Amino acid sequence: RDGTGPDDHPFLRSFRDESRAEGEAKGWIEGRARTIRQMMLSRGIAVSEGFPSNVPGFAEASEEAAVAAAFACGSEQDYRARLFGGRLRDG
Repeated sequence: RDGTGPDDHPFLRSFRDESRAEGEAKGWIEGRARTIRQMMLSRGIAVSEGFPSNVPGFAEASEEAAVAAAFACGSEQDYRARLFGGRLRDG
């Protein structure tokens, strides 16, 4: 009854903790993407399907930079430029 379980094996415990952290991070990024997208649409700015998740580097950008770019931009292209400090990236 008191045998070993998954948490007793260091590799399995580490793998499960890592998977949980990745899932939480992905959910947070998806939530931020929905918020940025809605901000743009509410300002009357048309965005492509998948925006802003399809912007290279979006997941790595700080939340402050992502929100500031959404408040200041006038288009999806402008958002990309502002998010990267005026440096456009391919994509």
